[in-house]
Amino acid sequence: MTNMKNFLLLLLAVSLFSFITTKKNIIASKVTVPPGTVMLREGLYIDKFEISNAMWREFTHGWLLGVEDDTASFNKMAPDSTVWYSLKIDRDRFIYNYHVASQFGNFPAVGISYEQAVAFCEWRTDRVNEMIDKNPGNFSFRKVTYRLPTEGEWELAAAGKLDTARYPYGSMETKILTKEDSLKMFNCVYADLDSIHNTIQPLPVSIDYGKANGYGIYNIIGNVAEMVSEKGLAKGGFYELPLEYCKIRERSGYNTPNRYLGFRCICTTNSGFGIKPDKDALKNEKPAKTESKKDRSKKKTQGFEVDQ
Repeated sequence: MTNMKNFLLLLLAVSLFSFITTKKNIIASKVTVPPGTVMLREGLYIDKFEISNAMWREFTHGWLLGVEDDTASFNKMAPDSTVWYSLKIDRDRFIYNYHVASQFGNFPAVGISYEQAVAFCEWRTDRVNEMIDKNPGNFSFRKVTYRLPTEGEWELAAAGKLDTARYPYGSMETKILTKEDSLKMFNCVYADLDSIHNTIQPLPVSIDYGKANGYGIYNIIGNVAEMVSEKGLAKGGFYELPLEYCKIRERSGYNTPNRYLGFRCICTTNSGFGIKPDKDALKNEKPAKTESKKDRSKKKTQGFEVDQ
């Protein structure tokens, strides 16, 4: 049993490292960027992609079930497949296949609660720090902390190094022009293009869909809305929202897991040279402005309370 557990740990470590690192992160045999992320500024990084179903299964099937043999925790961390009940077409395929079938492995993990997302971040932090502890000479930092981003951190990443007053989607274009057609830059509702292509039911797409923004981040606008550190608040819009409601400054609310909501992790590093503790980023975030009745009404329209 011990040998089998060690074998599973080895497989998980190889698999985990493969989905959270890239060749660009390695210079002179050292990992200089926390696995799976791109740099926003020194000591602050964010996931290049939304957390996918395959990544989530590394946590649940690979670790909780395969390594820990913890059925109770495995069941507690299972995504809620009932979120697909409100789908207009092809409902059963998504209910029974979306979270487990390999064809959806590279699609964003949804049906996840805030608490489950936090648990994933903590697990990921522990696993990466274990790798660093075992091979400290291979990393340019001593510790990492993965967590949900603050709203300010998320907006910084979504801006893609552009002025959001001029470029509210963090991109200079909102369409991809080809010789034959115009395509969506973001996976949200484009009234003109969806009419032309007879889109009946908007759906999530692969986490590497489209073009990356100026930081190298994919799908931070559209596809699925992304949880931030403030529980009940999501950013970026989602695949069933009109493009105009997916601007960086827009906010959406949620109460429960649903098919529109996913997440990506922010990551802070500690190199041992006086970088502030990770908790400071949360402490220094400016509180959200008090909302008017009009704002709250607008937020509900954009949020997940509709069409549950």
